Amino acid sequence: MFCGVLIGVTYLIGVAFTFVFFATSHPAMDATPVEAAVGFRDAGTMVAVGTFLTVLPLPFALLFLGGLDSVLRRVGDGPLVPAAVSAGVLGFAIPAIGALVSAVTPAIGAADTSAAAGAVVKALDGVMPLSVALSGFPRAVLVIAVLVVLARAGLAGRFLTISGYAIAGLGILGTGTFIVQALFPLASLSALLFIGWVTALALTLRRRTAPGIV
Repeated sequence: MFCGVLIGVTYLIGVAFTFVFFATSHPAMDATPVEAAVGFRDAGTMVAVGTFLTVLPLPFALLFLGGLDSVLRRVGDGPLVPAAVSAGVLGFAIPAIGALVSAVTPAIGAADTSAAAGAVVKALDGVMPLSVALSGFPRAVLVIAVLVVLARAGLAGRFLTISGYAIAGLGILGTGTFIVQALFPLASLSALLFIGWVTALALTLRRRTAPGIV
């Protein structure tokens, strides 16, 4: 389950870079379409690095989910195990896809800095936060399914249980970003806490089960 720790490490690196990006190069959220097109054109390298760091946890996530599947099948069976793993794949993949879609903004800005092109740039830049919000649904399914299976086997500790259900609830509330953009902080916080929960889960399972499982 060591890959769960690597998910946390690589994710935190990406979060730190995102803060730097927004503080130094990302166009202001209230920028005009032309300003957005020019800003992303000039921030092409930062966007590329940020995209890479966003998708970097993905291979570790897939390995972690493979190990999690093995652990869950040892302690339980039924539909919750494949539901947890498939939800985990979606939970990690959706933001990665959102980042890849948003990564085309510098190319559009380099080709055209008109107001029309800038409007497209701003729209594509908004895909990433929406993908983070949308991933709250599969993240919640993963957390709840894992907790139910582990609880039946007596492996779900108090901390993992309470924090897990709270994070799942935050994630579901955060999906409301599609309707009310002011809810995005909940989606973002839930995504960050989810990574911490996954790391804690990996450490717990590694201690209580076979350490050889990734």
